[in-house]
Amino acid sequence: MLLRKSAADLKLMTTPAGDENSHLTALLIERHRNKYKGRANPDPDAGLIASWNNSLPYVIDALVACGRGAVEVMLEFDMPGMDSSADVVLAGENPTTGDLSYVVVELKQWDSARVSPDNPVAVRSGHSGWKLHPVRQVQRYCDYLVQHLAPLHEHSHRIAGAALLHNARSEVRDLFALEESSHGRLYTADSLELFQAFLADRLSPSPGGRAADVLANADVYEPPSSSEAFSRAGSPHPVFALQREQEMAFQSIRRVVEEARESSRKKVVIVRGGPGSGKTALAVELLRTLRQEGRKVVHASGSYAFTQNLRQAAIRSRPRGVRYATAEARANRDYRFFNDFGKERADSVPVLICDEAHRIRARSRGRQVPKWVYQRAWPQADELIHAAQVPVFLLDDWQSLGPDEVGSTEYLIERAKACRCEPVVHTLPGMYRAGGSVKFREWVTELLSLKAATPRAWESDGRIDVRLADSPLEMETFLEKCVREKLGDARMMAGFCWEWEKPKDGLRLEVEIDGWRKPWNALAPAPDSGAPTTSEWATDPQGFGQVGCIYTAQNFEFDWSGVIIGPDLVWRNGEFAVDRTKTHDDELRKKKVTDHQVDRLVRNAYHVLLTRARRGIVIYTQDEQTRNKLRELIPGTVNDSPLSSFRRRKKIGVDRYAGFRPSRPATRKEVWEQEEMTFD
Repeated sequence: MLLRKSAADLKLMTTPAGDENSHLTALLIERHRNKYKGRANPDPDAGLIASWNNSLPYVIDALVACGRGAVEVMLEFDMPGMDSSADVVLAGENPTTGDLSYVVVELKQWDSARVSPDNPVAVRSGHSGWKLHPVRQVQRYCDYLVQHLAPLHEHSHRIAGAALLHNARSEVRDLFALEESSHGRLYTADSLELFQAFLADRLSPSPGGRAADVLANADVYEPPSSSEAFSRAGSPHPVFALQREQEMAFQSIRRVVEEARESSRKKVVIVRGGPGSGKTALAVELLRTLRQEGRKVVHASGSYAFTQNLRQAAIRSRPRGVRYATAEARANRDYRFFNDFGKERADSVPVLICDEAHRIRARSRGRQVPKWVYQRAWPQADELIHAAQVPVFLLDDWQSLGPDEVGSTEYLIERAKACRCEPVVHTLPGMYRAGGSVKFREWVTELLSLKAATPRAWESDGRIDVRLADSPLEMETFLEKCVREKLGDARMMAGFCWEWEKPKDGLRLEVEIDGWRKPWNALAPAPDSGAPTTSEWATDPQGFGQVGCIYTAQNFEFDWSGVIIGPDLVWRNGEFAVDRTKTHDDELRKKKVTDHQVDRLVRNAYHVLLTRARRGIVIYTQDEQTRNKLRELIPGTVNDSPLSSFRRRKKIGVDRYAGFRPSRPATRKEVWEQEEMTFD
């Protein structure tokens, strides 16, 4: 948050400061620059400055006019775990009960706006692009805060929301068509007295300092893991409060599903977003909502570990009285692999959510693919489009891992058109991982040269902890401390630079660095080893004892992650370079794979590994020259500052079958075939 004061104090600061800005705006500009000094441009944009000058006084004046000058006003309130802030959060006491009471206010300077004919929550004002309806925006802010902040978590009545369009009158009448609620209602220039009455009804004249302290220092509930979230897809209650572009994409896809049968041309929905952009949240809410509406929805991926994990989560969360075999059969129908659909009839799957679509292969292979399907030689993307009445692809263009993985936004648009379908593309620019640090996500892409930029030294933004270790033992010890002090879960991961074999007795210690030895995550561990199977490595606490590879870590996230950069990525001649001779990924060692492909895929792999963390990451590299360069880029070490500031309460999920494990773990060959790799 940039500033917190009582409404009466802020009223004194709204006078001009000698130029076009008020004293309040001048202070907010200074605070903004200090907060974002690590950015290339720390200045607030012109729209934000105009909002502070022109919109904020309406809220302050309304509070003072109704005798609520003691209410505490929190400006640019940071939304926990995401890269957005609420314009205004008012804190005080309920005038009837004396309980804590909060009001979120979204400010808009619009004087006109129109609603999209294809999406009830997409709004355009003037010449700007489509934006989320301001009422839905504030509703989702309130829902998000209820989900994540302890004082509101089981007390949703404590918070209300309003969108204030103080310049608008009848020109925005279409906006009133969206259903209002206690978490979001609309006020315009014609209803400023009603806005004032609304504030008086929610907030008493008593000082709001205590309420503001409670909210500002609240414990934060973490979002559920991907497997836990999918296990709640049968819930009547939202698992995630979708934000901005997520909500717009969600409503657009619902409209596509509703109109699919009457449409003369099939639409292929493509949702692209970087790591942590909220693709999983969108997929879960689509599954949950469409199933609640009685529609058949199937989830598919190209990852054995991910799909098996979702199946097991669905089985564990089965209702009481449902037999295991029944739940298993349903899970296998609901969560499938990309190469399952070549044999399906046209449009036989009403809605097909293709998650992690960057892992779509050029062709479907594997023993489960019928011979006639393989001989037909359709692109795998075409099989998925053909089988689904509404195909939905979610992907990150920088996460494909194998030379046969062709999924990208450009490729899927091309295949949609080749199948005579209309591609519909949505982009998710938000950040809901790494503490909501967009800066960290951009830093990783620059570090790996995924876009044209020189790697920069990391400057903390207070959202994620980034540290360097001088040895793998230092890294492991630090992560063990995080787990021991109950700061969250942790995993160690590494580039694919060591041999990975099926253990015959116990676990083989394949990853060896200067006397430090650890096993890879086990494919099919010996029964007495205590290690989880591949599909459970990311979710079983015993997974910390093994090093995860790229194929098991992708799709998952951890509170704390340790990443070992192997000798396949080293700093040479002023840049990071890929050494293909050091990889142990059999697919990348094939002669037919070009150097350019290997370079791209190795960088993509580290892009995935480096973006799994929610709270903090420790990086180690075996190569001394590379480690010296990283010391220049990463000022923090494992021996630096204390960890107490990262203590948070985690959301507790219902998991009545936490001890369940499948009766027979997959063999190495089955894993590779499910991953649709060629097994030699």
